[in-house]
Amino acid sequence: MNETTFSIIRRQSGAQTSSATVAFDGDQVVVDGTIWGSNGCKTADLTDISYDTSADELSLSVGTTEMPDAGDMCPQAIMEINYRATVTFENGLPGTVSVSHDSGDGLNPVTTATP
Repeated sequence: MNETTFSIIRRQSGAQTSSATVAFDGDQVVVDGTIWGSNGCKTADLTDISYDTSADELSLSVGTTEMPDAGDMCPQAIMEINYRATVTFENGLPGTVSVSHDSGDGLNPVTTATP
């Protein structure tokens, strides 16, 4: 893997949703997911990404964090945070991709996919 991008697509009040889909597109793995934040000052962040060459597995972990400009007044609402992570591979796609989320309650597996 030689390039990774991570972006927030949308933040809105909602439910405790934790989901992700994995797409294989040419030399890229694209993960579109939704993680939940415990209040209106939360956003998502790519907390860990690793590629295990012996297992041919890409692992992504997404967690929640305080927004840098959050301030002291955080709305008491569950936030649904939609994100996209794109990982580009130079020498072929991984055999397995696993995605985990941590909304403050520990790392939980969300999905595993193969091309």
